Amino acid sequence: MQISLYLVGLLLVIIALAQTTLSPRLTLLGVQSNLMLLAVLSWSLLRGRREGMVWAFGGGMLLDMLSGASFGISTLSLLLVSSLAGLGEVTIFRVGAFRETPLLPLPLVASFAGSLLHDLTFLTILQLMGWAVDWPTALWRLMLPSAGLNTALMPPVYLLLRWLDRRTKEAGMVW
Repeated sequence: MQISLYLVGLLLVIIALAQTTLSPRLTLLGVQSNLMLLAVLSWSLLRGRREGMVWAFGGGMLLDMLSGASFGISTLSLLLVSSLAGLGEVTIFRVGAFRETPLLPLPLVASFAGSLLHDLTFLTILQLMGWAVDWPTALWRLMLPSAGLNTALMPPVYLLLRWLDRRTKEAGMVW
């Protein structure tokens, strides 16, 4: 079974709507998860840089349209994280044993590091645009707690997308 851009688009719309409507209501210690980031990271690890960047671009554009931040910040942040996470698929996941492990350490490490990189990129762009960013507060109250929450949520997201990957593996994405 092939995965079409229509299915990818529908999944990204659902994730973007969930992130912008449900995620702010489901906070833990004042921090919300970044579902789109987790989906993009998972797909990048499973399918590589090319397909991950398609998800990052589409998901980022949707988030940019639905958020109050300046247009393009989510897209740029997700593209950067996806491009780096896609390297993990090429260098590490080609080894068969890693693909069969249900809860891999790599997706957990990728979600923590990817969350930090995403937030760092997002806040740096905001600061370059003239927003005031209190870096120590952002690190301790936003970036680290967000990275921890995203890491805790990575296993179910990764396993769900790994299931989709296995169901659609033969041909990859169809344009």
